[in-house]
Amino acid sequence: MWVSTGWHHSLVADEYLLAAYFQVERDELEGLEAQIAEAQSELGEAVETAVEVAGYEPEENEKVTASVIKKALKDLIGDLKGSSSPSALRELADLQAQERGIAAIEQRIKNTKAKAKVKSDELALKLQLKRLGAAEFKAENEILLEQVLSQLVDLDPNDKTEKKKITVLEKDRAVIQGRLAETDRLMATIGGQLTEAEARQLILQKLYDIAQTELTRYLNAERRILLAALENLWDKYAVSSRQLEAQRSQTLTELNQFLVKLSYINEA
Repeated sequence: MWVSTGWHHSLVADEYLLAAYFQVERDELEGLEAQIAEAQSELGEAVETAVEVAGYEPEENEKVTASVIKKALKDLIGDLKGSSSPSALRELADLQAQERGIAAIEQRIKNTKAKAKVKSDELALKLQLKRLGAAEFKAENEILLEQVLSQLVDLDPNDKTEKKKITVLEKDRAVIQGRLAETDRLMATIGGQLTEAEARQLILQKLYDIAQTELTRYLNAERRILLAALENLWDKYAVSSRQLEAQRSQTLTELNQFLVKLSYINEA
């Protein structure tokens, strides 16, 4: 029905769904990506500092990465661990501090990336559910659940070999059941499947934006033409009439003075 009337969800770009229903999630994901970028910048600075502290001299065209400098730090720390002189102990402490600092930043990046991956996957699922609803998605998982349950019925929990299979299947059942429960929860949070009226609104918004973009492009082009014409007129008529009159009077005065010197006219 939607296709025949033109208000089909396939005509709605993800960008419009995100802006209309998932702006909070998108902002949160962008915030995590910004944290990752910031931490990666910190890691680069930490690597540079560690290179200086370790006195590491890279080979020609060698790119000193975190893994490279960590290996160098590890080797130096290993060499100094048997030393007992105050200077060696201070150097050892400095190297260990660099090693811990780099490891901490890397762990922060890893944790944030993992969190961003979870948020990204959840947002992708929300988009899918908003477009298509949960019926098809749940039906596929219910089929998988039935398959798992049918296999469990035929297994003997007292058999050691089959007991391992039961453990694996029980984990699969828990995952599928959790996925079904999560689907219901997500459907509630996103306000259900996209309706025809909602799709219509977003499609009209898309058409408006396209028209607005083209109109703005046209107006900007016309504005540039108009400004160029005005600039040409300004260059041509920039001198005011008063300035022209003053220049004329000065020229006439100089001419009269010249004619007087030539005795063509008498001095007034």
